[in-house]
Amino acid sequence: MILDLRKLKRSGKDQSDFFFLYQPETELVDIPSAKIDGEVRINGTITLTGDHSCFVEGEIDFTVSGECTRCLKDTSNAYLVEFRESLEVDNPDGYSLKNDTVDLSVIVDDYIAMNIPVSFLCSEDCKGICVGCGTNLNDGECKCKK
Repeated sequence: MILDLRKLKRSGKDQSDFFFLYQPETELVDIPSAKIDGEVRINGTITLTGDHSCFVEGEIDFTVSGECTRCLKDTSNAYLVEFRESLEVDNPDGYSLKNDTVDLSVIVDDYIAMNIPVSFLCSEDCKGICVGCGTNLNDGECKCKK
């Protein structure tokens, strides 16, 4: 997922759209029994802001599948994460350009990792499992004696 500023400059334009399908090489989901399902879709725009600087923005669309952390039901959740980053050569405070290229994989990996929730739920109102009898409280009443 490399964006080449030299190619953009040669085109005579200062802006270009991009689209990538991406399979992360590292495990970005730190939730037991959950993983990114399928490919990550990235689309956006790169804009030249100087001779050796640019601005990238877009959306990262991905799905995480696994067990709900409350009720253990298999579930799948879709995420759409927006990103906006300024890049320049040797940027000490952010992402840097190398040889007038942008490696989007580092940015995408960081944004995915930052936007995965701590709890992976089948729904926001998941009731979980009764610790006494093991009943999934989303499916029925607890069988424990009150």
